[in-house]
Amino acid sequence: MIDIPILLFVVYLLGMLFVLCISIVNWIRREYEIVSVLGIVLSLLLPLMTFLFSVYRLEGTNEIVYIWNQLRDANGWAIFIVIGHLFLFVWMIIGIQVKELYQWIKGLISQIQNKWKQRNNHSQKEVREK
Repeated sequence: MIDIPILLFVVYLLGMLFVLCISIVNWIRREYEIVSVLGIVLSLLLPLMTFLFSVYRLEGTNEIVYIWNQLRDANGWAIFIVIGHLFLFVWMIIGIQVKELYQWIKGLISQIQNKWKQRNNHSQKEVREK
């Protein structure tokens, strides 16, 4: 039934469990609720979807190779599965440090806004002088 090595399968399931825990904790804290709920839903549905999608593979090919081949053929489900796993991977990496990332992005946006305001003020002064 499973053609990938058992160690890889265990690491995959532990990763899904880790993402599920991160998402639940952030959802309970009411921080980044949309991303947390998306993480909860995807961490529960993606293993099932991946299993059901890989049922149609040929005998002897593992799940990863099958999904990769279907992705190259632009299969919609394969694209959704890969994008979902990429989202969960990124969420697993930054999920714990989301607050710091949010503060950094907020500071970057405020710097851009300040530069934009300075640019507009400078251009308005030039128009007034003329």
